[in-house]
Amino acid sequence: MREDRLDLDYTRITDDAGILCRRRDFPRAVNVLQRRAPDPRRWRSAFRKVAASGDQALEGARRQWFEAALRELVAHLPDRRLAGELAIDAAGAGAQLDLGPVLPLWTARDLWHHADHLELPMDWVAQVTLLPRSIRAPIHTARVVHDCRRTAEAHRLRAHELAAQIPSAAIIEEARGDADAATRAALDDLRAHQDSARRWRELAHRLLS
Repeated sequence: MREDRLDLDYTRITDDAGILCRRRDFPRAVNVLQRRAPDPRRWRSAFRKVAASGDQALEGARRQWFEAALRELVAHLPDRRLAGELAIDAAGAGAQLDLGPVLPLWTARDLWHHADHLELPMDWVAQVTLLPRSIRAPIHTARVVHDCRRTAEAHRLRAHELAAQIPSAAIIEEARGDADAATRAALDDLRAHQDSARRWRELAHRLLS
């Protein structure tokens, strides 16, 4: 009964994709993605599920077919921004799939220049993402963008936590010169995390442009 419902568009694509992935029925999972109109929410979530599950489960010729089918699907999307986000989603889910040239191609040297402009040392970048050994080698743009965004979000959340701990009058006290050392240190820490979040977001943005 449930198998018949998988062919009806009134079902949630995320539910259908999840069921088919659990059954390891990846041809039908890809077909579900092909039949539904792409959108930035459920369809994108379903794509991420299918990509990650198929990458983990398939080998040999079946994996080659699966990768080629997803690459063709992404290549024919009219929304190129969505196509790039799908590649980032897949990389973030740990999938090692070649989805085609949907994102700019950069070398480690290019990344170095972008990071240096934003005052992000390459040592910091190397701590949050996997980089090639050669400075001339291409980076995995999707994975690096995902890791930069993840790092920016971690700094943003930390800044939010710090802001909740600082008294609301702290900035006024600082401006008047009445803030004590602990308050000034807390404000400095807050601003450092806010600035770090901004720089990591900007690095991700630069890699997409």
